[in-house]
Amino acid sequence: MDNIENTTSAGSPARKQKENVYQAEYVGSGTFKISKPKRTATKRRQAALKNPQRGARR
Repeated sequence: MDNIENTTSAGSPARKQKENVYQAEYVGSGTFKISKPKRTATKRRQAALKNPQRGARR
């Protein structure tokens, strides 16, 4: 049961996730300041190609 996090359903090892990528800082009164890494240029480009701006083409 302890290996569930480290393997997928096919039995291959899961992708390694960097430690401390996301950070949450408690500000007070139930409020948190959450920081996460920016998207890479490759992901931004792919998202722009797959989702063109509305009204750009008629």
